[in-house]
Amino acid sequence: MRPLLIAAIPLFAVTAKAQQVVDLSKSDFKPGDGNASLIVNGMVYSPVKFVKVVAGTPFFREEWMRANLVLEGGTTFTNIPVRLNLLDNEVNYRDASGQEMIASSPIKLIVLIDSITGVKYTFVLGDQLSNAERSLSKTWFRLLVNDKVSLILQMKKSIHETIQYGSATTEQDIPTVEWYYLQMNNNMVRFHWEDWQQLFSDKKDKMAEFIRSNHLKGKTSDDYTRLVQYYNQLKNAVGTM
Repeated sequence: MRPLLIAAIPLFAVTAKAQQVVDLSKSDFKPGDGNASLIVNGMVYSPVKFVKVVAGTPFFREEWMRANLVLEGGTTFTNIPVRLNLLDNEVNYRDASGQEMIASSPIKLIVLIDSITGVKYTFVLGDQLSNAERSLSKTWFRLLVNDKVSLILQMKKSIHETIQYGSATTEQDIPTVEWYYLQMNNNMVRFHWEDWQQLFSDKKDKMAEFIRSNHLKGKTSDDYTRLVQYYNQLKNAVGTM
C-alpha cells in the first residue's frame, strides 16, 4: 500500500464566508438594534445566544498557527494564519485585514506549524482515506504515520452546555476524546491498543519485545505512533530482502 498523501505546491486563493461567534470571555460584542429581544407568542426571544466556554476549546490549538492548505487537485495556499475547528470540522483563517473567516474551498490537507518549536501537524480530510465510513468524510484526522500501514487520529470534540439559575449565559464545556484508526490493506480499521496482537499477528513476537523494552502502555499518541512505525520498519525490511 502506498502512503496516503502526496504533497503539491502550486498556489490558489481560498474563498470564504464570514463567521460570527459571540463568546463573552473573548468578544467585544455590544448590544444594539440588530440584536434586541423580541416578543414571540408571548415569550421573550433573543436572536443572540450568549455563551462562555469554561473548559476546553473547539480548536486543535486555541492560538493561531501558520498553515499550508492543500486543495482538491493538489493546489496549495501557504503560510496562512489558521485555527482548525475540530468541533465543526471547519478551517478558520484570517484574511488580509485580519478578519476571521471560514474557508469554503475544498481543502483536503492541512499542515499546521508550531511557531516556537517548528513541529508540523498534518491533518487530512476523511474523504481522502480508503474505505472510510461516509459519516467521516468531512471529519479532520491528524496523520501520525504515513506508510504501508498508516496511523490517523480523530480528536473528537463535543459540547456540554449548562445554564446557571438566573443567568442568561450558556456555559460550555468542550471535552476531547481521541480515537485511533489504521489504514492497512486498503481498509480503515478502528485501533484500540489491546488489538495490536491481532492486527500485527505476523510480527507478534518482535512487536511484544518492542513494547516491553520501550515500556509502551498505549496511553499517549506517541506510544501508538512508535508502535506503528516499528511495525512498518519490520514490514519494509522484509520487502527489501
